[in-house]
Amino acid sequence: MSITVEKTTVNTPTTYQEWLTCFEMMKSGPVAGNDAFDAASNGSFVGNDLTKNALQRQIVETVNAVLDKNVKRFIRNLNESIAFNELSGTVLLFKRLKKDVHKSLFFTKLSFLPKDFRQELEKSVKDQMNSFWEDTITFLQNQSLDFSNSDLEDVLFLVKRIRLF
Repeated sequence: MSITVEKTTVNTPTTYQEWLTCFEMMKSGPVAGNDAFDAASNGSFVGNDLTKNALQRQIVETVNAVLDKNVKRFIRNLNESIAFNELSGTVLLFKRLKKDVHKSLFFTKLSFLPKDFRQELEKSVKDQMNSFWEDTITFLQNQSLDFSNSDLEDVLFLVKRIRLF
């Protein structure tokens, strides 16, 4: 028996509708292996101020949705690792989160967007994700101290060497 997997190709978006379709693909699928992020970072757009503003709102909504989904998955997997004391994959969880966060910054390459919009959104994403990253590491440090978990301390040593940005 053979299984056929259909791979949807993503065209580089240029119209508002193509952008909306690309955003839906970003929100619905996993970040890893999702061609929509690469297509979006190469996209272009020409329109009036009204559609440009609408597109900017859609970008913010998409970035927030993607980050929210990634953080929820990360927390779920981290909680499972801690609950079952299976900490060997924890470093990979942090690396995957880092990679997913970096992909969600696709908008920084879009030269048709106003520079101040890109910079402000990038700063917001980085500030929020850095805060989450540091809070998570602090939580894990407290867990390792509260429960004298040397395995978690070893994992934390490796995690602390990973820089989100």
